[in-house]
Amino acid sequence: MRLVIGLLLALLVNFGLFTLMQKMTSSENLELLVTENVPLLDFVRVKNETETVTKKRQLPKKPPPPKKPPPPPKAPAPQANKLKAPPAKIDVPQIDVPLNIAGGPYLGEFSSSAPAAPATPSTAPMMDSDVIPLVRVPPRYPRAAARRNIEGIVTISFTITIDGQVRNAVVVKSTVKNIFDKAALKAIAKWKFKTKTVDGKPVERQATQEIKFKLDKR
Repeated sequence: MRLVIGLLLALLVNFGLFTLMQKMTSSENLELLVTENVPLLDFVRVKNETETVTKKRQLPKKPPPPKKPPPPPKAPAPQANKLKAPPAKIDVPQIDVPLNIAGGPYLGEFSSSAPAAPATPSTAPMMDSDVIPLVRVPPRYPRAAARRNIEGIVTISFTITIDGQVRNAVVVKSTVKNIFDKAALKAIAKWKFKTKTVDGKPVERQATQEIKFKLDKR
């Protein structure tokens, strides 16, 4: 029984395969018959006959460089007129310290009625006209007075110490009040005098100095 079934199946399979192969061959024949001879098209690139005309542009010629103009003639240098300015008038402060005939400084007038100094050494101030300054410092002219053209005279009384220094200076007379006093006192304090000796010992003495403040008007 099994053998019969196997033979039947084999026959069916062979028949199916045969039928399938027949259909495939018939379809290929039909496709070959249907196809027509289609002419082949050749695409050929045609060279363009138009030629591009290139124009040659000529650059403009550079203009020749301009000729250098001849140098101008040298003009004579003008000579500056040397004008001499007139000298300016400047008021220069002038300190006038009067001097006596012998060349020493005039130290004012001493009282003739004063008693004569004793012969013995004394430390008290003495009135003496024989006074020789070793260092004289002129006073500075006050600016306010110079601007206002103010002149004046200051008389100062002071004591000359045993070492020649000035002490206890006071203004005893001033033609212009409180203008030249400070400058005169400051200057006289820097003066130095020759020391006077009595019996070989230095002594103090009293003196008076007159200082003039005068502008030099030229």
